Amino acid sequence: QDGKRIPGNQTLEEDLADMGGLHIAYEAMLAHRRRRGAPSGGFHSRSARKEFFTAWAQTWCHLATPQMRANSLLTNPHAPSSIRVNAALSQFEPFAQAFECKEGTPMNNHDPACTLW
Repeated sequence: QDGKRIPGNQTLEEDLADMGGLHIAYEAMLAHRRRRGAPSGGFHSRSARKEFFTAWAQTWCHLATPQMRANSLLTNPHAPSSIRVNAALSQFEPFAQAFECKEGTPMNNHDPACTLW
């Protein structure tokens, strides 16, 4: 962030928690839509999935001064917000499918052999 390295050993636990939370929330959204009898297009409709991912990403939207960002890299166990969003979503196949991200692009670089959940 701002040309500085993110200390992975400091953020790893929260990075994993972000991935777990994304997966659980996505599965809960699908289950909810199934229970409610989703409208035409079903619970796997592209627009429903896009709305979910957009809302999830907006959760982390905020403004920070350069000084706040620099301090956060030293003290915060979380990666910067933009990294939290992009790193988690780029590793999540349902996101790539919803937005039709081509394999190997920055927002579709997940490795199926490296799946935790």
